[in-house]
Amino acid sequence: MTLKIRKLTVKEAFEGLLAEWRQLDSEISPRTPFTSPLWHQLWWKHFARRGSLKRDEFFLHSVRDADGRLVAVVPLVKIYRPGYGPIRFCKIQFFGADPSLTEIRGIVCRPERQKEVVEALLNYFKCNDADWDIFKWSGVRTDVGAQRPLEALERSTLERSLPDYVVPLPGTWEEFHARLSNNTRKSLRKGYEFIDRDGHKLEFRVIDQQGELKEALHRFLDLHKARSQADDMAYHRDNFAIKRHRDFLADAINGFAAQGCARAFEMHVNGKLAAIRLAFVFDDELYLYFSGFDPEWRKYGVMTTLVVEIIKWAIEHKFGLLNLSTGKDLSKLRWKPNEITFQDITQPSCSLRGQFVLRAEAWVRSRSKSVMPTAAE
Repeated sequence: MTLKIRKLTVKEAFEGLLAEWRQLDSEISPRTPFTSPLWHQLWWKHFARRGSLKRDEFFLHSVRDADGRLVAVVPLVKIYRPGYGPIRFCKIQFFGADPSLTEIRGIVCRPERQKEVVEALLNYFKCNDADWDIFKWSGVRTDVGAQRPLEALERSTLERSLPDYVVPLPGTWEEFHARLSNNTRKSLRKGYEFIDRDGHKLEFRVIDQQGELKEALHRFLDLHKARSQADDMAYHRDNFAIKRHRDFLADAINGFAAQGCARAFEMHVNGKLAAIRLAFVFDDELYLYFSGFDPEWRKYGVMTTLVVEIIKWAIEHKFGLLNLSTGKDLSKLRWKPNEITFQDITQPSCSLRGQFVLRAEAWVRSRSKSVMPTAAE
């Protein structure tokens, strides 16, 4: 089937395409906030660069079938270094090149149509090879065959494979609990027993109202920061140390809350907040986002207990799928999840300059990894 690809303006993408984009987004599974028009609109607002050293150019495309139906949204940005002048490099990549705030980025389309969309895009951008030096493909699922055209690219480099963990939820907590390992069941039981043994009282709260979520966000930021500063624990980066990141998150939570899609789950011990996790609700799917907890309660495993209460709540409210978010972590694997892998692949242009930019970026990444601590998932 022939697909028609068209470059859109900011107004065409975030106003004219809005209803169709929302409908397409609702047809994707597993659902995440990162494929929504709201997330992309806010990302462009907060993260688009317009400086002389780096300049971002809006480069979003729509993909339609022969009947004019929207098949995919391709939220791309052109990055120029320097921003202006006759000698500059150009990189094309997807919206979401931020420090972990956008956990998955890439083409917005139903998984079963990724292969044909990727092939159409490869042919389309091949005809405009002189306009860019490197193209960074992101979020290509490996379980639907869409990665094969990219793996066949000459000189392309697999930058990373990103796992996402999803858990199908049964009808009752007892069914879910029974399929966990003996060690996990024992660990969960001890978490509650230790709290009870020491005379502490747990209270689980679910916050879903827009005004209350605004207040909960402040509490989240405090505990997220406290977790990052804890001694004698695995390092966790404070993803919201920069004001721009906090402003983006505040707008995102407020926007999704207005649609009824934002949640904050809190665990209180003796009336004091001990742990919190942000989440997004999409029909019968629940996506768990960032968390924070008071290190004072680390020995009781309050974050694990909070996740247990979230799972119980999700089952009680008839959710069918729980998304534990991206990144391999033992705390996720204990729930016996299914793994979905997304690939990021860098494709250089045919020019010598494209090869140079590709090698320069690889060198910069290797230097960054050698001097920066690794953020725990």
